[in-house]
Amino acid sequence: MSNYSVWRDLIKPTIFAFIIACAIPAGIAGVYYLYSNFF
Repeated sequence: MSNYSVWRDLIKPTIFAFIIACAIPAGIAGVYYLYSNFF
């Protein structure tokens, strides 16, 4: 039972870190795309 809890505690921050790591370049690319189109 504790093994499952440890895995859940490890996987959840990893998923959040993965989402953040994907969202930051996507946001930068989106801003750059809008900037190059409209300015």
